[in-house]
Amino acid sequence: MKIVNCEQGTPAWLAARLGIPTASCFDKILTPAKGDLSKSARGYAQQLVAEILLGEPLGAAIGNMDWVARGKLLEPRAAEQYAFTTDTEIETVGFITTDDGRVGCSPDRLILGQRGAVEIKVPSPATHIGYLTDGLGLDYRCQMQGICAVAELEFCDFYSFHPSLPPVLIRTERDEPYIAKMRTALAEFLDIRDAMLAQVRATGFFEERADLPEAA
Repeated sequence: MKIVNCEQGTPAWLAARLGIPTASCFDKILTPAKGDLSKSARGYAQQLVAEILLGEPLGAAIGNMDWVARGKLLEPRAAEQYAFTTDTEIETVGFITTDDGRVGCSPDRLILGQRGAVEIKVPSPATHIGYLTDGLGLDYRCQMQGICAVAELEFCDFYSFHPSLPPVLIRTERDEPYIAKMRTALAEFLDIRDAMLAQVRATGFFEERADLPEAA
């Protein structure tokens, strides 16, 4: 495991993640139930190849920026409440990768003195009520197990916060059989990404572009 010291959301953080499959997008690579390679994996590989070649992040467009902004505003308050109710100390972290740097994750917080992390959500009231009454099901399984695998943790807590509703805390324990299948699928995915990258580079386009004079 390696930790890149940077603040999440900053240009340095975006640069560290460029072209790398991250746990928040593992649901594009894996089937949540069995951990097999997903049909959507090829499309995600194409996105990562484009990021590598263009040198810029190409994340999916966010549909509701108001809720995203609200989440960023309330996340510190949610983190404080989590720490208080669980009687733990937590810290922010930048970007974590496997030893080879080919796969990564960005947990919202790490738990000091424990091999655990926290994923904080500040969703709409309706979504929060859904977590409260129905749990997570298989939602976020790929992400939570991915964080455990990449960051070498024993558990990851899902914490949903709304200032006027009871919080939702759901712990996901490390699942070794699932992680073993995940690693196999990720290796296959990385082979697909690398083959795509080699195919595009073999066109010679980027070498030709490098020879062009710089714009004035």
